[in-house]
Amino acid sequence: MKIKFLPLIAVLFAATSIMTSCLDNDVEQITYTSETSITGFSLGTLNIDRIGKDKNGLDSPYVDTLDCSNYPFTIDQINRTITNKDSLPVGTHIDKVITSITYDAGMLGYTPKGSDHDTIWTSTDSIDFTDPVEFKVYAYSGVEGKPYKVTINVHKQEPDTISWKKFDNSFSAGSLSEQKAVYANGKVYVFGKKNDETTCIEYTKVINVSVPGEEKPKDNPTSWTSVPNVPTNIDTYSATAWAGNIYFLAGTNSKQLYKLDVTTDNNEISLVGLNTDTFEKLIGGNDVKNELYAVKENKSCKFNGTTWEETGANPFSNLQGNYPIFTNTIQASYNSKITTTIALCNSSKAANDTVLVFSYMSNEANKGEWVSRAQNLPLPNLENVTMIYYDGKLYAFGGGYGEIKPFSQFYCSTDNGLCWRPVTECMAFPAEFSELYTAHNKNYSCAVTPKLENETYRGNFIWIVWEDGSICRGRINRLGFTPKW
Repeated sequence: MKIKFLPLIAVLFAATSIMTSCLDNDVEQITYTSETSITGFSLGTLNIDRIGKDKNGLDSPYVDTLDCSNYPFTIDQINRTITNKDSLPVGTHIDKVITSITYDAGMLGYTPKGSDHDTIWTSTDSIDFTDPVEFKVYAYSGVEGKPYKVTINVHKQEPDTISWKKFDNSFSAGSLSEQKAVYANGKVYVFGKKNDETTCIEYTKVINVSVPGEEKPKDNPTSWTSVPNVPTNIDTYSATAWAGNIYFLAGTNSKQLYKLDVTTDNNEISLVGLNTDTFEKLIGGNDVKNELYAVKENKSCKFNGTTWEETGANPFSNLQGNYPIFTNTIQASYNSKITTTIALCNSSKAANDTVLVFSYMSNEANKGEWVSRAQNLPLPNLENVTMIYYDGKLYAFGGGYGEIKPFSQFYCSTDNGLCWRPVTECMAFPAEFSELYTAHNKNYSCAVTPKLENETYRGNFIWIVWEDGSICRGRINRLGFTPKW
C-alpha cells in the first residue's frame, strides 16, 4: 500500500534522531545528511507497437517488448530536470514504466498522474509518464528536496521513414517540359521549355524563408521567380551545379557554355570561354578536384575554370536522344586525392534496356578517362530516370516501362552504381505520385538540398517539381530531428 504524507514521515525521522541524543550524554549522537539529490535514472523493459506479417503475408500490428535500460538520461542538477535526449522509438508505451533510480539517503517520493499528493517510490512501481512526473527526495534530517521534473521523450515519427508534403506552387511561365532541377545557394532552379518551345529558368527559395508574424524562418518554398535575360535555345538538360554556380549549354547546332551566377539575387548570366568554344554535352562537375566535365569536339574534356583539357574518347556518343545526365563524385577511402565520378542517364525508350552508367577516375596526377561501367545488378530502364545522392547513398527513380509503374519505388546503390537494389521498406513514394506523373505528362525534375546544420534549417530535403510548378518535398524523418548532443 502506498504511504501518503511523506513530509510528516520525514519529521518523525528527525524527531527520532533528537530523542536518541537526549537520553544519555554518553550515547553517540547521530547526524543525518540533508542531501536530496537524484544521482541516477534508468528505465526497464517497455512495450512497443510493431508491424509484422500475418500468415497471409499482410501487415499485422502486434505488441513487442523493448529493453530500454541502455537509453541514457541526463540529470540537470541545477534546473532539477531529468530527460532522455535520445528519444525512445516511435510506438513505445510509457504509460506503465518500471524505473531504476538512485538518490541520496532518505526516501524518494513522486506525484502520480491524477494525484495531488506524493507517494513513496519503489523499484516495482509502474508509473505513467505520458506527462512529466515530479520526483522528490526526503532526507532523514527532515529536509525536503526540491522536486525533479522527469520527462521521457518518444519519437512521434518513424526515424527511417520518408515523409512528404505537397505545395501547390505554379510556374510564372506556365507549364514546363524537358525539365532539369538544380540546387544552388539556398534555391532550387528549374530549367525547362514552355509550350511554345521557348526555354526559360525559374527558381524558388527553399532556405531561411522568413514568414511574417513567425519568429523562425520556414523551410517551405517561395513562389517561383523567372530569371531574366536568358539565352535562347537553352539545352535544359545540361544544367549542372559546379563551383558554387550553375553552368549550362545554349545554342542550336553549336552550343556554348554559360554560367548562371547564383551568389546574388541578380542571377547574372555570362558566356564562359571564347565564342569559338562549342560543346556537344555538359556532363557534370567535380567540386573535390575543381573539374567540370563536358564533350567538346567529340572528345571528353575537363575544365578547371580557366582552360580545357582533353581526357579521351567520347563514350557518350552512343546515347540515343537527348536526356538529362546525373553525376555524383566520391573520394577513395584509401586516398582522398583520388575521386570517382559516375554519370547516369537513359539509354533509349526500350523496356528491356538498362540505364547507362559511366565512370571517371581522377588520380593524383589529375588524369583520367570516361569509361562505360558494367553493372553487376543493373538498374531497370526507368523512363525519365533521375539519380540523386541522399543520406550517403545513390538513389534512382522515375517513370516505368512494362510492368514497372511510375514512381513505384526507389532503387538504391551503395557501391557507386555497380549494383542497384529496389528499396522495399521506409524509403517510399506516396501512391499519388504515379498519378501525378501521368497527369503532368511525364514532366518532372528533382533536386536535393544538402545537409545543413543550423538551428532553423537542417536541409536533407528531396524536392520533386512537377510540370505546373507544384512541388513535393520529402525527407527521412531522422535527418530532420533536432541534434540532441
